[in-house]
Amino acid sequence: MFVGVMATATFFTCKPSTKLQPYIAYYYFHESDDEDFQQSFTYYPHYKNALTIYKNVDYNILPDFSVEVSSAKKDSLKVVYSKLYQNLGRVRINGKFVKIGVVFQPLGIQHFIKEVYSEVFSKPINFTNPFGLKFNEVLDQVFLTSIISEKANLLDKFFQQQCLGFEEERIIGAVNKIIESKGMISVSALARDLDIHRKTLLRLFQKHLDCSVEEYRKLVRFRFALEKIQQQNNINLTTVSAEHYYDQSDFIKQFKKLTQLSTKKFMVAVSKLGDEDTFWNFNG
Repeated sequence: MFVGVMATATFFTCKPSTKLQPYIAYYYFHESDDEDFQQSFTYYPHYKNALTIYKNVDYNILPDFSVEVSSAKKDSLKVVYSKLYQNLGRVRINGKFVKIGVVFQPLGIQHFIKEVYSEVFSKPINFTNPFGLKFNEVLDQVFLTSIISEKANLLDKFFQQQCLGFEEERIIGAVNKIIESKGMISVSALARDLDIHRKTLLRLFQKHLDCSVEEYRKLVRFRFALEKIQQQNNINLTTVSAEHYYDQSDFIKQFKKLTQLSTKKFMVAVSKLGDEDTFWNFNG
């Protein structure tokens, strides 16, 4: 478990139970009890998407997909699922807040929903509770306890009971191959290795991930490069581009497209929270 402090807010991360780790990467708990708290941060596209739950806030999405969160006296739960494959996520928080994050592995959330992913989550940011009232009851219990291990145990118990399975082997195989190749496998090679027509592959990605194969490949490359950059001080960007991109020009172009920053400015601006792959920019 990781405990971090940001201004007057706290940020905790912890792993789920071993049985759930193939589907859920980690939980995080982010909160502040400061009425005057103000913070803005940018988060970046990922092939792991998160379900986030705020308690007692007003949550407003602006036209550029940035979000404003403000404390509210009304008793409410706001369940949000974001899948920003190509856009940055920008959040501004004002006042007291408490937040739970469930970060799913690739194709992880598909194991817990009955309906087709692209139909359940049809927008970049979705105000959707895919698990029903039972989930709300568990969330109320999670918010009531201040002990992180108890929070995680409550979520573990719910997701173990909720697990339905996901058996579309073709999309599972495709995603695994893309991640194993760190995004470097071509669409043609992927279709050939899986003995699937390109159009079938595209339909599977649109149905189960709501993105194209190419978008997914670019996300995987970006996140592996980002992890590499964060692991080492004074890293040689030529080395990163050679390992994860076709050439340095491609690396610079794709990286700037996804971050809206040059690689050098990004490396200075971004912060890693906890021991997981949460990277936020508190300057953007």
